[in-house]
Amino acid sequence: MPYKLHIPGEPARALRWTVHDPRSSYGAGVLVYRNGRDVLDGATFRRLRDERGAWLETDRPDRARAALALLSHESLGNAP
Repeated sequence: MPYKLHIPGEPARALRWTVHDPRSSYGAGVLVYRNGRDVLDGATFRRLRDERGAWLETDRPDRARAALALLSHESLGNAP
């Protein structure tokens, strides 16, 4: 399953996980928007999750948490 960022009131945005990006560190990878230029970082994701109710849809939550530098038990948001 690809990674999808859902923000209420907006279309879902597809992301891809990669370690082949200079912004990836220590093999954790990064989540890159499909435009190939922009990265979803942990601070941005937390703000979207906490202030706008966003959530990340994926079947690889551990990989997503590592890429976003989230704690292992930290929420990826809750789908309505």
